[in-house]
Amino acid sequence: KVRGLSHPRDIRDGDIIKFRYLDLPDVSGQAFEVTQINTYLYGDLCYPELILKDRSGNIIYMMVEEEDGEEYLALSKKIDKAKINEVIPPNDMTAIQTSGNGTAVRVGAKPEGFQAWLVEDYREVDDRVKGSFIKGDARYLSDQDVNRREHFTSHILEDSEGDFALEIEIYETGEVELSATVYKEISDIEEMWPGGQSERT
Repeated sequence: KVRGLSHPRDIRDGDIIKFRYLDLPDVSGQAFEVTQINTYLYGDLCYPELILKDRSGNIIYMMVEEEDGEEYLALSKKIDKAKINEVIPPNDMTAIQTSGNGTAVRVGAKPEGFQAWLVEDYREVDDRVKGSFIKGDARYLSDQDVNRREHFTSHILEDSEGDFALEIEIYETGEVELSATVYKEISDIEEMWPGGQSERT
């Protein structure tokens, strides 16, 4: 029996996702293979993070998020650690971590490949959210693997329209990850098909 894919929640490793035409040149009209699924945990909420790779090897991260019963896609690209200070100047990074919600930040520079992923101005909307990261899809992992989690504190900044976000994760090791996120509709996925099947024309 062919496994049907009616919702991005059903996606597994090896499946293919094709996006409609979007204002993100590196995603628009492209097909991506799901190369890996990792998991983010916030309290009791478990969010699979899909790692998508296109034919050129470009990597995008995708999560299905929910707010007030409405589901949407969060598409992200991770900003190179060496460029984090260019995007969020160090003084602003300190303010985000100390002042909390409402901290306004103006993006310093947009690294190459991020022109469509970043806007000029953001404001912090979620402060010090505790979460943990699990390598692999927690829905199918053993308890032992699920217990190997890396804890972090996250700060979320959004633009005034709520279409763009910056997500900062600060791990217990001191490592910092910065992602540029764009929110899209689930309907922006044009087609999904299980891995191993040739692309339908």
